[in-house]
Amino acid sequence: MLADPRPILLANARIVDPSRDLDDAGDVLIADGVIRDARRGIRASGVPEGTETIDCRGRIVAPGLVDMRAFVGEPGAEHRETLASASLAAAAGGVTTIVCQPETTPVIDDPAIVDFVLRRARDTAIVHVHPMAALTKGLGGQEMAEIGLLRASGALAFTDGARSVTNAQVMRRVLAYARDFDALELRRLLDWPAEMPLALTDDPLAALPGGALAMPSPATPRAGPANLQFPA
Repeated sequence: MLADPRPILLANARIVDPSRDLDDAGDVLIADGVIRDARRGIRASGVPEGTETIDCRGRIVAPGLVDMRAFVGEPGAEHRETLASASLAAAAGGVTTIVCQPETTPVIDDPAIVDFVLRRARDTAIVHVHPMAALTKGLGGQEMAEIGLLRASGALAFTDGARSVTNAQVMRRVLAYARDFDALELRRLLDWPAEMPLALTDDPLAALPGGALAMPSPATPRAGPANLQFPA
């Protein structure tokens, strides 16, 4: 909610609104914290008395952006970042919704942790916050997380983040449960052990200076088709 009750006119802006297939110069009128109108010529046709006008020439006014892969420090690394500070940074960049990755301490693999994130976000964040939960317990890739309970507690989707679930039996079970609970599953398609350091190159010599192994180019293509072979 805006602290100033006066209407605000964002004048001479470039308005981008995908819902109306709109990308044009115009004005945006805001009153009581709500966008009342967005089109060309609002200023010329008259605005409510006391309206504050902000010249937005050279700037874009668009719906809030969504960050689908936010690595927030809370819980576990609040010295680095909290949900409050992450939301402030997001809002400053035009992001109005952030989706937290489960790679926290502890890992978001328990309904109680999902509930904690949602409550902290409600109390401290100034943008919408939705947590993703882990596909596997502890992001270990060996034991499926409680997808049904996590979804019921408010998890938006499920992922092991930067790690790949290389155990085909576990992945098959995950997909079956995701289907049954209508859950969204996002996974990095990389057929490579998570604990093995790698470099994104086919050239072993290029990887040597960093002490990592070269990731073979078939690693990703092999993981995708393998998952698609699981029956629905």
